[in-house]
Amino acid sequence: MLKKYLPYILIITGIAIISIALYQKISTSYYQKKLVEEYDKHISMLNSDVNKEPEAVQPEVEIPDEEIKQETEEEKVEDVKEEKSPVEKYLEGKEISGIIEIPKLNVKSAILEGTDDRALKYTVGHYPKTANPGEKGNCVLLGHRNYVYGHFFRRIDELEPGDQVILKKDAETYTYIVTESFVVNPEDVWVLDSTEDATVTMITCTPMITYTDRLIVRGVLSEE
Repeated sequence: MLKKYLPYILIITGIAIISIALYQKISTSYYQKKLVEEYDKHISMLNSDVNKEPEAVQPEVEIPDEEIKQETEEEKVEDVKEEKSPVEKYLEGKEISGIIEIPKLNVKSAILEGTDDRALKYTVGHYPKTANPGEKGNCVLLGHRNYVYGHFFRRIDELEPGDQVILKKDAETYTYIVTESFVVNPEDVWVLDSTEDATVTMITCTPMITYTDRLIVRGVLSEE
């Protein structure tokens, strides 16, 4: 009986797997685009604040308590009506700390503070308490390499000395030049240690499928 329906079961299973993979690819692209747009808005606001002339100081006007109470109640009603977008829900409790671009691999992703599953699902994660982009020290970034979601570091094994990794933080842009790549065990946490120079350390799992080790790609801040 099972043999009779086995081909249909396999076909349905194959379609389900392809559908899930396609959905994850589309959702990753969606969040990638929206999160980058959110950070671009942040940078635009910073630039406008820098260029904006100081406003004239207006005399203080006292508003009756009754009006304040009425406005507060209206704001509460509006807050209830407003539904959070998928991006706002994803960012809840998280902070976008920058943008990473790898021109050779056509990668552009938001960087989210933290390295938990939620941070790495649709972004690259910034390891807590390591240097920020452009700072002296070791800026550690983690990313997935799988085929399901958040695969921004999938091809970093193709990076070679001399390739560029661009990090954006607020209104500043920092270009790092790849210097080396190597594989370590998961226990080799020394790769997180601070460095004398401004360094970027990108970490992902390797080899593909088994993911038993960690691939490390490092670069130093360009002085140009």
